Amino acid sequence: MTFFRLLAGAALIGSAAIAAAPALAQSAAFPTKTIKIIVPYPAGGATDVAARLLAPRLQEELKQTVVIENKPGASGNLGMVTLLQSPADGHTLAMSLTGMLSINPTTYSKAGFTAADFVPVARVSLAPLVLVVPVDSPYKTARDLVAAGKAAGKNGLPYGSAGAGGLSHLASELLNSHADGNYSHIPYKGGSPLVQALMANEVRWGLLGTADARNFLQGGKLRALGQLRSERSDLWPDLPTLTEQGLKGGVDFDVWFGLVAPAKTPPAVVALLNQKIAQIVAEPEFRKRLNELGGVAPATGNTPEAFGAVIQRELAVLPKAATDLGLRMD
Repeated sequence: MTFFRLLAGAALIGSAAIAAAPALAQSAAFPTKTIKIIVPYPAGGATDVAARLLAPRLQEELKQTVVIENKPGASGNLGMVTLLQSPADGHTLAMSLTGMLSINPTTYSKAGFTAADFVPVARVSLAPLVLVVPVDSPYKTARDLVAAGKAAGKNGLPYGSAGAGGLSHLASELLNSHADGNYSHIPYKGGSPLVQALMANEVRWGLLGTADARNFLQGGKLRALGQLRSERSDLWPDLPTLTEQGLKGGVDFDVWFGLVAPAKTPPAVVALLNQKIAQIVAEPEFRKRLNELGGVAPATGNTPEAFGAVIQRELAVLPKAATDLGLRMD
C-alpha cells in the first residue's frame, strides 16, 4: 500500500470522525434541563400510569428532573400537537399508545399531525384490551352482549369508549358490528372516566386496557367477558378471547404505551433515551411492578427500529379499518 493510499484512508477516517462529532457531542451534552413527558390523557389512566412508573427511574439514569404533564383533549390530539410545538431536542417527549399515530390522523381531518411527524423512542408497556361490563350486568358472555344489542334495535343501548376515534373506539365498533351496529357510542376522556361510567351503569359495556381495568376486576367492581387478542394473554390466562367466543374480525393488537419524540430530534439523543428506557423496562423490579399494575414489558427488541415496525404494521391495517367503518370525528 502506497503512502498516498494510506493518507487517503486516514483522511476518510478523519472525515467520518468529524461528521460523527456533532452527534456524539449532542448525546454527551444531553440532557441539559428538565425532561417533560406529555401524557395526552387525564391523570389516573393507563397512559398516565406507564409514564409515572417510568419517570423516577429515568430521572435517576439521566440525572435530570423528569416531570409529567397531563394534556388531555380531542382523543389525545392536543397532547401530540403540544409535543410538536416543543423543541426537537429530546427534552420533551409524549407517552403515546396504540392507534394514536395510525387512527387519529384518519378519523380527524384536523388532527394536527401524522405518524411521520414523530420518531419512536421506546415502548414501556403492553396490555390487551378487555371487554368489561358492570358487575351486575346480565351479560355473561360476549355473545350475550351481542344478542342484547341486536334485540334492542338501533341506538337502543349505550356503550362507552376511552376516547372518540382511538383504538378503544375503533375496536368497540368492530365488536358493535356483530350487534348490527345497534349500540350507541358515548366517548369519555380516558380509561379512568370510562371505569367510573361503567360502575355507575351509565353504559352497558366498554373496552379497557388491562392497567385501567385490573384492580376493579379483581376487586369485584367490574366483570370481564373477553379479551381482544388472537390468543390469550399471560395476564388473563383464564379469560377467553372474542375469537374463541365466535366473534371474528376483532382487533388483535396489544395496547402498547411508548415514548415518542418530534421527528427532527437528533438520532444520538433518541439512541441515548432508548438505551436508558430499554434498560429500565428490562429490570426485574420494574417488570414486577408493571405486572402488578396490569402491563407487561416488551420481552425483546425494544429498539427504535422495532418500535417503528410496530407502528408501520398499524398504519397498514388500522386506518383502512377506520375508513371502512366510516369513523369520522369532525
